[in-house]
Amino acid sequence: MKKSYIIGAIILLVVIGGSVVAYEHEYSPKAKYQEGLHYYKNKNYKKALPLFKESAKQNYAPAEGKLGYMYLNGRGVPQDYSKAAYWLKKAAEQGNVTAENNLGMMYVEGLGVPRDHNKALYWLKKAAGQGSASAENNLGLIYENGLGVPQDYSKAIYWFKKAAERGSTKAKANLEHLESEYPFGGY
Repeated sequence: MKKSYIIGAIILLVVIGGSVVAYEHEYSPKAKYQEGLHYYKNKNYKKALPLFKESAKQNYAPAEGKLGYMYLNGRGVPQDYSKAAYWLKKAAEQGNVTAENNLGMMYVEGLGVPRDHNKALYWLKKAAGQGSASAENNLGLIYENGLGVPQDYSKAIYWFKKAAERGSTKAKANLEHLESEYPFGGY
């Protein structure tokens, strides 16, 4: 009789334990983010927003970055550069490459943050160091246009080439344009 109680208790613990694990997984920051991403990709920003917010409150960098992007572009929320900078900075400080790139560009433009080319370069170089073609292209634009740095076409071409090698069509176009302007290496 004792043996059947023990077996029953073990089965009950396994069932309860499995339910707890499933419950925790279903409501983990990553799970909330993934569910929000599903809605976001279908342009249902109103359903995505609270899921990203819940996940971001638990310091989940991809959700923080997505919230920042939503505020930056006014997707499902009123455009708010200060809130965008807040969320992007939280994500960037955790190494989220997309947030690093977006925050860097906010510093270039002075959107929601003071214009600061040193901080822009810092965040863009961090993102480029993680292989972001977008950040590499943005660094090329910074050097091409001398934004907070001396204008340097050699560095611009270097960054455009890196981004183009990663498949960035924008960088390929920027590279072609720059090389057509200076076909004899006058840079």
